[in-house]
Amino acid sequence: MTTRPGHRAAAAGLTAIIRAEVGKVVTLPALRITALLTWAGALLLIPAHADGRQVLQFAQAGFLVLGVFATTHEYQAGGQIRTTLLAVPRRLLLVAAKVAALTAVVVPVAGVVAFTAMAPGGDAARVPAMSAYLTLTTLLAAAVGLTLRHTLPAVTVMLSTYLIASPALRARLPDDAAAWLPDTALVDPPHGTVTLLLWAAATSALATTTLHLRDA
Repeated sequence: MTTRPGHRAAAAGLTAIIRAEVGKVVTLPALRITALLTWAGALLLIPAHADGRQVLQFAQAGFLVLGVFATTHEYQAGGQIRTTLLAVPRRLLLVAAKVAALTAVVVPVAGVVAFTAMAPGGDAARVPAMSAYLTLTTLLAAAVGLTLRHTLPAVTVMLSTYLIASPALRARLPDDAAAWLPDTALVDPPHGTVTLLLWAAATSALATTTLHLRDA
């Protein structure tokens, strides 16, 4: 069965959009610095924490900031988002391309940080699960950034949620309710990953809707 020319053209178009989005992400100095500082922070925290998940509890802040930067930078001075929307007017396609591009960039960074945190304690087997957690956390933060459009409010919301609200709620809520918190995968990877995946999907849908309804 041969592929129709229209399908090949659509696939090539999507690939080009994803490649352009990858280029935006990897050329942002703020993202490179954030990734480097996050890895360095994980290294510095290892001597003080025997459990690698405790290291990642702090290191995840870097991935939250990275995710927000990845989408809010286009709304800063110069309004690059307008150019982006002229090139890719279909909002759903644009968000899908941003998700794919950010995933491609973040997965190796998440893998390195997760290995750095987990391997010293003999938990290298958990590196894939922790890498997935950090990646999905970044995508959730990116969707919030795309929804709010401004870096400081989005970073404040994400850091407050992950570092203050979720730990406080987990200590007070029944286990069944706490299982639906977005950072559950950090403490319970098998069940929490599904929850985080739902959070990431929901926030991405919200970002797509708000991007469709409002002006750039």
